[in-house]
Amino acid sequence: MKKETKNNEVFCYPDTLLNKFIPQAWQIQIMQIFISSYKKKISFYTGENHKTYKSMGLFKKKLNEEKKLGGFVFFSYLQFCYDKNKNENLIKKSIDKNFTIYLAREKMIINKKNYLQKKKDLIFFKESNKDLIKVIINSFS
Repeated sequence: MKKETKNNEVFCYPDTLLNKFIPQAWQIQIMQIFISSYKKKISFYTGENHKTYKSMGLFKKKLNEEKKLGGFVFFSYLQFCYDKNKNENLIKKSIDKNFTIYLAREKMIINKKNYLQKKKDLIFFKESNKDLIKVIINSFS
């Protein structure tokens, strides 16, 4: 594995909507195990709240203020799908700022080198997971 020159710390976003099914502590543990194989560690974590989970407002804020991180780890790409727009633009914005996105549930890493390839993988994600997304949102309401 090629050694990265960027910071080895990532900001962690457990899925608030999944807390009912997978406790936050377990989500964080799964994310830590996933990123540790890439020699990354969690510097801090937060989750979206009842008002921001669709727009990913807390992530947007962090994306605009943090410069020293090597990236962001999310429990799942599902978190980008709770809004009708699927927040794909946030991944592109992250990549444009040279951050790497780690998606633990999907065991996927998105960075500048593979963005176009991974974008194709994510195009149908929301459609193929629409029933799961509906169950998660309904259980959260």
